[in-house]
Amino acid sequence: MTVSETGRTEWVESTGRTVAEAVANGLELLGVQTPEDAEVEVLSQPQRGIWGLGGRGARVRMRLRADRVSTILRLVREILRAVGLGTTAEATAVRSPDGYIRVEVSGPSLGGLIGHRGETLDALQYLLNLVASRLPGPPERVILDAGGYRERRRVTLERLAWRIAQTVRRTGREVALEPMTPQERKVVHLAIAGETGVRSESRGQEPFRYVVVCPDGERAGEA
Repeated sequence: MTVSETGRTEWVESTGRTVAEAVANGLELLGVQTPEDAEVEVLSQPQRGIWGLGGRGARVRMRLRADRVSTILRLVREILRAVGLGTTAEATAVRSPDGYIRVEVSGPSLGGLIGHRGETLDALQYLLNLVASRLPGPPERVILDAGGYRERRRVTLERLAWRIAQTVRRTGREVALEPMTPQERKVVHLAIAGETGVRSESRGQEPFRYVVVCPDGERAGEA
């Protein structure tokens, strides 16, 4: 089964003695159990032949409905198969209360999927968000994680922010951090917001936008 650029699975055709049987066969091909999970188009109704000869069964074409969570999950699983992790890694996807679709990949040897400082993971997350933006319904952002990397990175960034805040308070001079993704910059800004005597702001243009921590009194920018 393949997924198109819009995130929908391609059509599959199936046949049966009746439309119901053709639909049941199509559901089996799609890997789902109920007709509500699929879009169905009847291509031909069953026809009886003369004296019971030359009859023809029903033919339908079907594809999975473009539910955003299930579509994203199917795409992630296809990516895992494409990079050779289909049998060792597992992906789950949930719609979280904070409005994100959170996809978690678990399993051994996920370093290649994460990449240097999460670069590969971020690129895949960008791709998933492009697909999600083309699906019907209100916009939702996708957060892709692998092996708990993003949580570990969050803790690392919060510790870094705490150390930088101490340095800025001690020296009275601003400190610029390395370029980060918007999500990582937000973590730093939130951490600095909890510190006294310092503020943070973002400078530069994507993809080289970075956070600067400076003594309190300077204007803090946007993430």
